[in-house]
This record gives sequence, C-alpha cells and structure tokens, in this order.
Amino acid sequence: MRISLLLKALAVFAISIGANFEYSGQSHAAACRGGKGLGVSRTVTLNTSGGARYGTSHGGHRTFLRDKEVVLTFDDGPIPSTTKKVLLELERHCTKATFFIVGRMAQNNPAMVRKILSKGHSIGAHSFSHRNLGHTNGKTAIQDVDRSIRVINKAAGRKVAPFFRFPYLSENSSVNRYLKQRGYGVFAIDVDSLDYRIPSTNAMVNRVMSELRRKGRGIILLHDIQKVTANGLGQLLSRLKSEGYKVVHIKGRGGRDISEPLVVASNNEPAEQKTQKPVIGVGFSRAGELASGFKRPKTSRKRPKKDKEIKVAALQAETVLKKKQARFKKRVDLRRKSFRAAIKKRLITQ
Repeated sequence: MRISLLLKALAVFAISIGANFEYSGQSHAAACRGGKGLGVSRTVTLNTSGGARYGTSHGGHRTFLRDKEVVLTFDDGPIPSTTKKVLLELERHCTKATFFIVGRMAQNNPAMVRKILSKGHSIGAHSFSHRNLGHTNGKTAIQDVDRSIRVINKAAGRKVAPFFRFPYLSENSSVNRYLKQRGYGVFAIDVDSLDYRIPSTNAMVNRVMSELRRKGRGIILLHDIQKVTANGLGQLLSRLKSEGYKVVHIKGRGGRDISEPLVVASNNEPAEQKTQKPVIGVGFSRAGELASGFKRPKTSRKRPKKDKEIKVAALQAETVLKKKQARFKKRVDLRRKSFRAAIKKRLITQ
C-alpha cells in the first residue's frame, strides 16, 4: 500500500517537473492540469551575460522559441487600477509574463512590484522616466537606465531579471555598450499589439492573432497601463489557447553591478545622439501620462519645458480638442436631423 502511494506521488512530481509549470495557488494548478487554462509550456532561463539581444524588430533573435510559442510582455507599469486586472487574468489562465517596469512607476507603487513577483512573473527595466533615450545624450541616458535598475531592485526587495527594453524601442549606442558591460539582455519585440492606439478589445486581439499567424511565434508587446489590454487580456489568452499557441516563461541569468556606470560612455560622442528613430506611438499613452504625471519625451534638441508648464499645455490642448469634437458632433447631429426630416417630408408627399 505504501509503495503504491509512493509511486503515485513520484509520478505526479515527475509530470509537474517535465511540464515546467509554475503556479501561484493549488486551485490554479489543478485547473491548468485539467486543460482549463493556457498555462506555461516551459520555462527558459536566458543567459544575458554577453549582452544578448532578443526580438526581431531591432536585430535581435527569438531562437529560444519553437513554432507557435510566445512570450507575453507588458510595458510601462505598474498602475494599480489596470495592472491588478492584468495579474488577475494571468492567474485565471495559469500563465506567466514579463513586466518591463518604468522606474518612477516602481518608486510610486512598490507594493505592486512585489505583487508581480509574488505571482511568479519576471520583471525587467524600462528606463526611469520613460524618456526617448535614442535622442538623449549618452551620459544622461546611462544615468537614467542605471537609476531605473537601482530603483526597481529596491522596490522589488531583490535583484530582478537582467532584462531591459528601450522606451519607444528607440535605442542609444552608449546605453547598449553600458548594458552589454553589465550583462543585461536588450529586448525588442516580434508582435506589437498596438493597444496604445486601438480602442477596441476585439480589434486588439485580432491584430495580435493575425500577426502571430504571419510570424508563427514571437515576443508580444502589450501595456499593462492600457484599459483595452486590461479588459481584453482574458479574450486574448483564450484565443491563444484555442489556436494552439503555448506560453514560454523567461527568466534571466547574468547581470552585474557597476560602481562607475559612466565609464562605458564615449568621451567623443555628440551631445545628442540620433542612433535610431523611435517607433511612433510605442510607449506611454495619454492614460499613462495622466496616471503618473510624466511628460512625453521630446525628440527635439530644445531644452524641455518645466513639468508644470507641460501639464498646463497638455490640459489646454485637451480642452481645445474636446471643444472641436463637440462642435463636430453638433454639426453631424444637425445634418442627420435635417436629412431625416427631408426623408420624412418626401414620404409624406408621396
């Protein structure tokens, strides 16, 4: 009797190891084993010690992924209102993701950073202030990245994964050298959800699935600060499962501290770098700006205005836009009303 029970226990243990599943609770583990959740097909530990690059959009690779395998990544958070919904949907579907966190957001929401880790997800850095590093002086850019890593580690209570993703996917050569020296992996993307631009959950989900069918596998970019993602993630995860896609959870091995991070910056580099044009729209949306008080990164060489002036200008622009939209709606309503009246008159005369 004891031998049979022991054999059963060993069999269950072997299955759980072979599947490489990681779950936050026993009930969710049971649901995934029953085929009710998307789950995690396997966990891959990426060695970033040589400064590896991932994601085909910016010259990286995805060789660690097999056909119909995806990595879920979320940028720009955390914001409690939407990040909580994202975490809940990931837990409901028994799956894992990687969150590329902005330093200032981590500073403002350290409890959310620790909650992300407690659910078994990975965390990488996404700069401190979400500025466009591709149009920033090398020294300033490195200081921003170094600060983000320190702040996120402090909020997490330990070192997070040695992963970094540039805001707007706009790279800086000095930062790339710095990250390589620190042994950090640089992440781009394979599939862009465009959740910062698409207001409809159905449209967002359809776009992701369409891109995946075209590319076969890849790193998916989402934003946990976007309501469309928070509301549509459950639908996306269900579609991934129904169409046979599998989630790979990534962890990192590598990364080290540098006492003087600026030694990798070139003494002869120009004051402003133009290493690469930013991917327009990728990054903070208006929702993220309002939630965090951030300003949109400037791509010009002019000195940025003060935060207060930028906020006032943004509110004024938003007010003007709302007035224009109201006037346009009023004109459309009047035209519809007159058209209906003309149709009604014609019907009466007939």
